[in-house]
Amino acid sequence: MNLFFWMLLNLGVPIVGPIFTLALVAPTHGWRVAKTLIAVSVKDGQLFWCAIGLCAAAVYEAVTALERGSGAAPTLAFAIVGFCMLAFSCSNIVMSASVNAHHDRAAPIACNRQTPFVSGSLSPVAIGASIFTTSVAAVLFAILHVCLI
Repeated sequence: MNLFFWMLLNLGVPIVGPIFTLALVAPTHGWRVAKTLIAVSVKDGQLFWCAIGLCAAAVYEAVTALERGSGAAPTLAFAIVGFCMLAFSCSNIVMSASVNAHHDRAAPIACNRQTPFVSGSLSPVAIGASIFTTSVAAVLFAILHVCLI
């Protein structure tokens, strides 16, 4: 498979695809609504799920290369351990962010007995960390793939 199409299918679709799909709301509901939907979709670090998926795909590719006997075994083993650690870290962070978001939503409901439309505020740390971690996972996955070609 051509490297461009590999990157498009393995990196572009899972990372840019959902955000682009939410941007398609803009012609019917306006850019303000589209921006809000995009921000809400990544507000609690949901891009960590994408990073976990990229790590899983990279581990699969490294294990497949290790089984074929291509490449240096210690380097592939290091890549497998590194991607597993990155995925485990991402799962811990997304779990923590989800629990915090749940507590932020539950507190006003318990006190006021009201259901907020969008509860909680945008967490710049969670958004930035998820974007950074997803970018790191994508770049490392692409480097692994290029090295295995």
